Amino acid sequence: MKKLTIYCLLFIILLAGSCKKFLDVTPKGKFLPKTVADYELFMNDPVMADAAYGNEEFMTDDLSYNDEMLGLLGDSRTAKSYLWAKDLLRATDNDGEWNNAYRNIYNCNLVLAEVGSATNGTPVDVSRLTAEAKIHRAYHFFHLANLFGNDYQAATANTDLAVPILLVPDLEAQTKRATVQEVYNQVIKDLTEALAESGLPVMGRNYIHPGKAAAYALLARVYLYMGNYEQALKAADAALALKSTLLDHNVISFINPAKPYSGFKGRPTADANPENIFTRTNSLSNTLVRFMIHPELLNILGEKDLRYVYAFTRLDRSGAASKSPYPDYMANYINYSIGVPEMMLIKAECLARNNSKDEAIGLLNTLRHNRFKPADYADLTAATADDALLQVLAERRKELMYHGLRWFDLKRLNRDPRFKKDLTRSYKGDTYTLAASGPRYLLQIAPKIISINPAIIQNPR
Repeated sequence: MKKLTIYCLLFIILLAGSCKKFLDVTPKGKFLPKTVADYELFMNDPVMADAAYGNEEFMTDDLSYNDEMLGLLGDSRTAKSYLWAKDLLRATDNDGEWNNAYRNIYNCNLVLAEVGSATNGTPVDVSRLTAEAKIHRAYHFFHLANLFGNDYQAATANTDLAVPILLVPDLEAQTKRATVQEVYNQVIKDLTEALAESGLPVMGRNYIHPGKAAAYALLARVYLYMGNYEQALKAADAALALKSTLLDHNVISFINPAKPYSGFKGRPTADANPENIFTRTNSLSNTLVRFMIHPELLNILGEKDLRYVYAFTRLDRSGAASKSPYPDYMANYINYSIGVPEMMLIKAECLARNNSKDEAIGLLNTLRHNRFKPADYADLTAATADDALLQVLAERRKELMYHGLRWFDLKRLNRDPRFKKDLTRSYKGDTYTLAASGPRYLLQIAPKIISINPAIIQNPR
């Protein structure tokens, strides 16, 4: 535990310092672990389970603010994100979404570079730690690429810029942005190699440690966003073969139904959710505390869906009627984990796109049985494969709201004329618009990072 504290302090120093390095996150300490057990401490650190992103939620069509709420946010990044401002960060601002991800990538790189020559460990332990580090690294590279780069398009992926690929524990290099294709290639390589490690168990021993199921689940997500539906289906099936547990929302209840903010009975924490395959916590979730459901999402969900019931309310904390024009979010539904429902939805989407409409709808109905009271439930049907696809995408939006995926889904679906949409907001009488596939779908890279390393090209916004 003492060494773990040293590692954590090292990164506190690293993040708080003012060094002139590539990411402003280069370690200043010279402590180096020596044994396999030392490297195990890196993989045991709860920060490894941090999804490390979340500001993109404010830019989606799943939440809304009225003028009063937005005014209270002032000149914050939240307010800027909500109105799709050109500049999200000031010259001196750190970007947690960039720095926290690269912090975890650094940890993974250190383990991968050194654990093979560390002492006092078994080959099985070395194999397992190698696989875990590659899975975590793949997770962060994939999400960084989708935040700061274009969605994957085969025709342009070799030229579209994504993020730097760092594969060694040296953040001092003046590294440039890799292409979307290069990042996706690295992510798939890491996950494929992790799955080939003999020491990787089916499930990790706790929520911090991924296993084979997590690697397959992440691979399914990656292939879906590539539009490689054949491989996404295979990976989703492989993940579901290892874990297929669903949580029946009927076991959840309010402690005090007259005061919904009082909390819940029967609702598991993120690290104990039986649906989770690859559990992710979120250090930015404390920013996602007060907003309203977007009216379009409300219309899709309906107020009998238990995902609505346990996420939104028309009552305030005292139990009186809320003054908000739309139901308020109760700050309890953020879940960036990759779980069984997402695998079912990926499988259903792949099936619908392959004209297997009945099988796709059957998966939706299996999921929805666990999301309604019996008296409120009715099976879905689809007349055509296109109808099934529309229903899959609607169910995906409901099930995965505030899971860190809607922004990515908007980007990929905007490429299809059937789903392309411009987003609009209003604030103090002014209208703000985010054009489908517009440049502001790429996050601003912190000016502070570019001042440290001019080789990193800013996104045009």
